[in-house]
Amino acid sequence: MRLTSSRESIIWGEPSWLAVAETLLAALLGGWLVWQGLPHWSVWIPFWLTPFLLLRSPLSTALGARWFAAFVAHETQLTPFGTPLRFWFILLPLIVLSTGLVISLLADHYLPYAVQWQLFFRAMLLSLLAMWMAMALAVAGSMAGAVVIALAVAFALAIAAARANIVEVAFAWGLAVTLVTLVAGMIALMWFGAVAGEAELAIAILLAGVPWILGIWLRSLLVRVAATLAHPWYGLRSLPANWRRVLWVLDLRHPPELVPDLQLWTKAFSVVEIQNILLAPGLLKKLFGLLAFACFFLPAMLYRWSIKSTLWLYWPLLWLESGPLNRDHRLREEWRLALRGGRWERLRRLLSWLACCGLGLVWWLPLPVPAPWLQAGWQGVSWWHGWQGGVLAILLLGETIALVSRHTEWLPLLQGLVWLRNGCAVWICWLSVRAVALLWPLSPL
Repeated sequence: MRLTSSRESIIWGEPSWLAVAETLLAALLGGWLVWQGLPHWSVWIPFWLTPFLLLRSPLSTALGARWFAAFVAHETQLTPFGTPLRFWFILLPLIVLSTGLVISLLADHYLPYAVQWQLFFRAMLLSLLAMWMAMALAVAGSMAGAVVIALAVAFALAIAAARANIVEVAFAWGLAVTLVTLVAGMIALMWFGAVAGEAELAIAILLAGVPWILGIWLRSLLVRVAATLAHPWYGLRSLPANWRRVLWVLDLRHPPELVPDLQLWTKAFSVVEIQNILLAPGLLKKLFGLLAFACFFLPAMLYRWSIKSTLWLYWPLLWLESGPLNRDHRLREEWRLALRGGRWERLRRLLSWLACCGLGLVWWLPLPVPAPWLQAGWQGVSWWHGWQGGVLAILLLGETIALVSRHTEWLPLLQGLVWLRNGCAVWICWLSVRAVALLWPLSPL
């Protein structure tokens, strides 16, 4: 193990003490929040999403990076005349309808009882939000032109005014048209490089920069999901390794990525590029750089820390290991030696024994439960803690004996123990998730 991660340690999967400290801190913080009765939705969501977020394989990573690089190079851009079917009949109606639906729902809540200046400011904020949403969706869909934004905003405000039954419909409609004209003109000036003044550039960053950044982030999310779904079987095989990599290898020294391995194709939207923007002279460039960093990389850091916080629920995955199936004797012997003397294997066995001892203590010692919603279900699900620790302790003891032995006839037994341990770990994961599902209805909203 090393103190902090480096590029070489990330490639070779070498654990770092900083990553271990981050994981333990995140797990303790998440467990403490649940113990204190934090509303369940803010804590349970990472546990349900983690298995789906870790279905990344080398094939899906390369595919996603290639797709996003093509998007950056405008190779997938949709134009009104180049790709009319997808532009006019698929994405444009989707953007208009989705924007109109969201804004109409917001208008039902915020506009019915508003009058005069209150109506003016609320309608203006809703129209700005509609513009942001429409432009973000247009950027994510790689659509060219500002006409999509103008149509979506105007249509959304019309639906909002009609659904809210506002008397001043003409007033709200006129406000929408005026704002759309202003925004479309400002975006056009920014795109064609005609914005020279600081005030105009600040308005352009506010009106167009924020939704553009959000659209880029949304595109990266869609690309990663689509690339992962393109290779589901390889993603399932890579899930345990991805989980351990996030827990023990990645730390604060490893910068987050908008799309994994994107730097192999292009330097766009990288931490280095955002850092150069932040170091460039000019307050507005720094503002744009801060917005880009907040939208591009803060979600990636929160995603990493949320996965680290799932240690206390998905800890049985620490024992998953792919043993040799149809390998010859020499490869099986190499696998045994690696399983016996590898740094990661020693760390995993140490953590395994600590987990077994901790589970035994949880089983035998009565622990106070501060959260009222946990008290009703804690006794009903605590029995399996000690059972997990006992079964895994037996498996680990047998594996340790097989590893210490130098006899080749122990290799089939060792292989069987490893696969038995894998099955036990998966089964215990299922019990853990089932216990959480049982406690879910008892927790506060």
